[in-house]
Amino acid sequence: MRDFNDASRREFLGSLATVGAGMLLPASVLAQRSTVPPARKGLIDVHHHIGPAPNTGQRGGGGSVNWSPAKAVEEMDRNGIATGIGYPGPVQSTPSDLDRGRRQARELNEYGTQIAGDYRGRFGLFAALPVADIDGSLKEIEYAVDALNADGFGIATSYGDMWLGDSKLRPIWTELNRRKAVVYVHPNDDRCCTPSTLTYEKQGISGPWLEWPVNTARTILSLMTNGITREFPGIRFIFSHGGGVMPLLIHRIAGFTDWDAVGPERLRALFPNGIEAEFRKLYFEGAQAYSPVNMDALMKLVPASHILFGTDYDRFPIAHSVKLFAALRLSSNVRRAIERDNAVTLLPRWA
Repeated sequence: MRDFNDASRREFLGSLATVGAGMLLPASVLAQRSTVPPARKGLIDVHHHIGPAPNTGQRGGGGSVNWSPAKAVEEMDRNGIATGIGYPGPVQSTPSDLDRGRRQARELNEYGTQIAGDYRGRFGLFAALPVADIDGSLKEIEYAVDALNADGFGIATSYGDMWLGDSKLRPIWTELNRRKAVVYVHPNDDRCCTPSTLTYEKQGISGPWLEWPVNTARTILSLMTNGITREFPGIRFIFSHGGGVMPLLIHRIAGFTDWDAVGPERLRALFPNGIEAEFRKLYFEGAQAYSPVNMDALMKLVPASHILFGTDYDRFPIAHSVKLFAALRLSSNVRRAIERDNAVTLLPRWA
């Protein structure tokens, strides 16, 4: 029998532990562990695009045809990201083909759940909904929560001619409020403002330059002026990119008290507690808004506990957001809250 000294015994037992753990893990996880150790207790990225299932013909949330969960995890590990809450992309249902929208949402959500299982602890899911299809959305909410254990729901700023405060969407808000859901809102192009209607977009400039930040403000105002944020307090809305241009417009609108076309009575009817108080209910992630100008404006309006870390991967390299966020002058408590703790408060399973 071989005589083990203490060092060799520890080495042998360690190898057994590694083999034993490997027998319980998917091959995809083992492949990652063989090259890059997974991040531990690092940042939580709540603006993390994920691609659709292969061979579905869907674009989903992945910005590149070369996107893969393996590449995503490698980049997360290089930049200290423990978990990315996957946004699979909006589903634009049409009245003439509701089944297609329902199938797309289901496929995106099941694929998001699959990669979360393959890479345990590395991906969450903001489930897609066919928002313009009310019945389809209600069914998908039930499935995503009860069967898939989704972290929340990821939707777009508008659908067809509907912004998110549209009265047609109230059944969806009623159900999401009942479930105290987290709802992540990502901007998209709206039919009002596209290259066919905006001449400047014909110069190689696209919606994300200007229209998306404005569309975020449009849908926030739609939700607030139509009473959604007051009537459905159980919904925790997270808005992309630091709320777009909305932080710069709050006090402009609040100042309409001396304008005859609006006046204090109208503003009081729309915002009984004031527009600033209504805005403070919302949550924001900071991708593309980590400049001191943007963050100072946002942090003067909302508590630091309502700001979360996001990267906009894979539209941008994760390092882009990590570097800009690191350059901000923040206290250690506020920095850690934004990096991780605020997300854990909203999504406690990631604690």
